[in-house]
Amino acid sequence: MLPDRIRLLDVDVNGAHSGHLAHASTYTFDYRRDDPGQPSVSLLMPPGTLHFDGGGALFPAMDMNLPEGYLFMQIRAFFPKQVITPMHLLALMGNNGIGRLGYRLADTPAAKPPAVVNKSDLLASGNGPALFEELMHAYLSTGAGISGVQPKIMVPDRATLPVPTLIVKMAADRYPGLSANEFMCLCAAQEAGIQVAPFDLSEDGSLLLIERFDIATDGTRLGFEDVASLMGQHVRDTLSDRKYHGSYERVAAALKLINLPATELARFFEQVAFTAMVRNGDGHLKNFGVLYSGVDDVRLAPLFDVVTTSIYKYQRFEGGPALEDHTMALKLFAGAKGSKTYPHAKDMMDFGRRVCGVSDPAAVIQRIAQGMVQAMAKCRTDQRIAAPLHGQMSVAWQAGLLLARELGP
Repeated sequence: MLPDRIRLLDVDVNGAHSGHLAHASTYTFDYRRDDPGQPSVSLLMPPGTLHFDGGGALFPAMDMNLPEGYLFMQIRAFFPKQVITPMHLLALMGNNGIGRLGYRLADTPAAKPPAVVNKSDLLASGNGPALFEELMHAYLSTGAGISGVQPKIMVPDRATLPVPTLIVKMAADRYPGLSANEFMCLCAAQEAGIQVAPFDLSEDGSLLLIERFDIATDGTRLGFEDVASLMGQHVRDTLSDRKYHGSYERVAAALKLINLPATELARFFEQVAFTAMVRNGDGHLKNFGVLYSGVDDVRLAPLFDVVTTSIYKYQRFEGGPALEDHTMALKLFAGAKGSKTYPHAKDMMDFGRRVCGVSDPAAVIQRIAQGMVQAMAKCRTDQRIAAPLHGQMSVAWQAGLLLARELGP
């Protein structure tokens, strides 16, 4: 059970106490005053400043992982009579959210670690939806530290680590085959040499399992911030479409401000080009991010949350006409030149060279195209992927492959 009101939370970084988050009329955060060399809770909140006032909105780096969509509704159902504030959600997340931040009520004993699941058992399930419901009920109190509208939960599969290590996603009813869709996209990215976290698809094709990418090989937690957080966006406390505002050019500018190395900006170009070529119209500000152990060690996070959205129809309002998605989530360029229309090769080449500093963007585009072709071939005989879905994906990808064909031989 959670208290009716939560005014103060202890904040940890990688398990070590860092400071206090308070909420009265405003949100404030205060670092411990006895360790000026302590790690930061956010790249935008260095410990050289001991006190931060966030006004009426939660700090973006803390707002970032708050559960939304399906997961939030499950939490709402679990606490039907209680007001649920961001402070309640942080307390519920505890030490389990993506990244290295943890939250606890003062003088509250640490929760017992949940039972570890067997990854191979999850993959062998012949009834993914039923299994997902079991996981949701069993791990709701420990696996909620992840955002996104799609049904997902985090579960532990390694007894040596005190946090959930595996993200389990299930397709929403209105997006049939979404898990297999993302699996096919990740296969294409992997074939193209784009960094992704280890992933797999259950035997019935309904569950996608992805290993967390924010845990180092030695078990330490890396800091993680999505681009919305780096740009100071309070996505949760404003209109929900705020994450769809802006351009990939502005994202690149934000990454440059935190001194992301040139090699990592080149990886960002890979991710943007891939997003366009597989017709992922949901590559918004929260679907790109960085990992870091300190201000001098910041890198781009692996590609995540990538699906071919153009095969699905949507409604702008309930009962409205079914529409197809033929635009990107963000403009490619900022300003009057910007458009959400999927770019031609000329614009993508300009974006790579001028914005991301890539010397040979054509080679990147051709590499991505080859990866898509290889993934289509490999997935064609994969029994976990329904033939109609594979056909829809292949048609959608042909439009993206035109980008490579425009470059010529």
